[in-house]
Amino acid sequence: MPPTWKPGRSGTPKRGYRLAHASAGVFVEAEGELLARGLTHRGALDVLESDLQLFIAQHSRAYVFVHAGVVAIRGKALILPGTSGAGKTTLVRALLEAGATYYSDEYALLDAKGRVHPYARALSVRTDATGEKLRVPVSRAVAPTGRRPVPLGVVVETKYSKGARWSPRELTRGEVVLALLSHTVPARDRPAEVLATLARAARGALGLTSPRGSAAGLARVLLSLEMEGT
Repeated sequence: MPPTWKPGRSGTPKRGYRLAHASAGVFVEAEGELLARGLTHRGALDVLESDLQLFIAQHSRAYVFVHAGVVAIRGKALILPGTSGAGKTTLVRALLEAGATYYSDEYALLDAKGRVHPYARALSVRTDATGEKLRVPVSRAVAPTGRRPVPLGVVVETKYSKGARWSPRELTRGEVVLALLSHTVPARDRPAEVLATLARAARGALGLTSPRGSAAGLARVLLSLEMEGT
């Protein structure tokens, strides 16, 4: 379940799932619609979790969900917006190893004031052999986990490219909002609310964009940048 879940009042479920074995593997259905088939048990659970979290992200009224990795440094959030496969988790891990506080590797949760809340589930790491995801818990020995909402400090728009050199361009406030908006789950369903929330969050935040190479090297740069308060 998502890390912020809690038991609700009894009533009609808003979304039902079915997992079952077939000759070619496990299949997953949601409300009678086939999501995937021919899966291993681990793969089926991954499909179930991903769809459930997306459903919550689409229908949440408490937060605006942005696909992003998130860490905090000196009381401010550093957000890495991006889709799966962009290298978010790799960079988040490098930032944690460099001294950042863990908030999320999947969603940035923004409240109506624009503050960033923790969504600290286990890191989602893809295996090289099958491409399936492994859940790797973030232990206290590696990095602390955030417990409270923090203001947004930096938005970094980046994607791994072999041999790339970090050469960032500073984003305008409007570009920061657009960088977040392009990865915001309920953007089409609640555009006015989403834009207002992102605009509040982006007020005073620094935005940077550039392809990247080494995650460890960039993590040190970003950690230094945040600590200097720029």
